[in-house]
Amino acid sequence: MSKAFTFTPVINPVKIRNSRPPGGVLVWIAPGDPDNPFTAACDHKITGPVGMDIVMEAGFNYDGASVPRPLWWFIPRADARFFRAASLHDLLYATREGSRAVADAILKAVAEQDRMPCLKRWAAYLAVRAGGQGAWED
Repeated sequence: MSKAFTFTPVINPVKIRNSRPPGGVLVWIAPGDPDNPFTAACDHKITGPVGMDIVMEAGFNYDGASVPRPLWWFIPRADARFFRAASLHDLLYATREGSRAVADAILKAVAEQDRMPCLKRWAAYLAVRAGGQGAWED
């Protein structure tokens, strides 16, 4: 017979904010919302290319890499080499900061900075260029 354990985390936002890597993304994962399973746990800065800094506010919900489920083997939604790029891209689409073409180019540039393999980053870039118009207008 196995024992049941419960876990209640003690959340200290200052400690969380100070422990994250520079430019990193700190999120809660909500598996109950398959469309937007990631939520920013606290306000934090995402560093983009050429010193671009954008603040993601606590509570911002997003989907990470918008990859159809059958292709998660190729680009997982939370691939460490793509998560910062996808998070920044989702934030740019949500705020409409700049143009769609610039947001898509930033996705590719940040994925390259994070050493995402060339084939995967180009596939992601071409996918958002081909299919991102609906999300931009939403």
